Amino acid sequence: MKKMNVLITGGSGVLGRRLIESVLEKYKIIAIGKEYGRISETIRHHKNFKFYERDLTAIQSTKDFQIAEPIDLIIHLAGAVSGSKLSEKDFFTINAESTKHLAAFAKEKHSKAMLLASSVSVYGAQEEPIYTTSPMLGSTVYARSKIAAEEYLRDARIPYSIFRIASVYGLSSKSFIQKLFSLYKKGFYPKIKNQSPKSIIHIEDLNLAISAWIDRALTGASIQPVYVLSHPESVTIQQVIEEFKTHRKPRWGLLGLPVLPFFVPIFDLFYKILRKLQRLPYHESPLGPLLHSIEAYSEESWRDLHLIPKWDLRKGTAQYK
Repeated sequence: MKKMNVLITGGSGVLGRRLIESVLEKYKIIAIGKEYGRISETIRHHKNFKFYERDLTAIQSTKDFQIAEPIDLIIHLAGAVSGSKLSEKDFFTINAESTKHLAAFAKEKHSKAMLLASSVSVYGAQEEPIYTTSPMLGSTVYARSKIAAEEYLRDARIPYSIFRIASVYGLSSKSFIQKLFSLYKKGFYPKIKNQSPKSIIHIEDLNLAISAWIDRALTGASIQPVYVLSHPESVTIQQVIEEFKTHRKPRWGLLGLPVLPFFVPIFDLFYKILRKLQRLPYHESPLGPLLHSIEAYSEESWRDLHLIPKWDLRKGTAQYK
């Protein structure tokens, strides 16, 4: 039986490469990315794999994709991440405009559905428990660009799902856990009083969720418009540090640096000046991911995919040694 074609954007990224490994035997994968050199030799020469080097900032219409093959499904993983050294315009071009063009491309190709990798950042920090139907109050440039992307997809009138994903961690990721580990190895960590828990998800759990969604979408099973994907146990910085200690003892000891309220505006001012001198845009404080926590979980999302997240913090941080 002829294999179906799945288009994956961000195919040379960490998550994209992991996903391709998982589904390459079942489907024909057409990947879009900017760094072909990051694709392993095993995948490059696989009969079910094809790669197109494309820059999403250069896509102005569906013709710019230059992909002649039929596309049964689109998985949109590519995007500018929070903290990227990009202008606001570039954030919206990469995250929002690319989604609009891909949705139009899906319509042209008569694709069965499209999946957008969004973020729980769209909710912003809220006092009430967050669910799939909670209002999107995110105010950072990253959050607003993802909100715009979601709106484009909803307006496209094609079958779709949006994955609102918690902070993704695991080796090679750029999550706040990875940044904490870098500080931990140097003997430091930020000590924040009364910090709210933060939702996380391990890259392996996320990979399983996307793979399960692909199977459902291509077999005609029902798919939900919005999924919130995170582990049921949210974490604090202190909990992460304690887990690091069980796997790797600091060589020279460990010092917790208090992040006091008066320090934050001083640091932000210094950082703004530094960015201006470097002629780089300033969007938000680098302390933002540490100070502002978003806690969101949806049991229904996992149930719909017939999955249970397996990677808790202890198992996930065991990789950090």
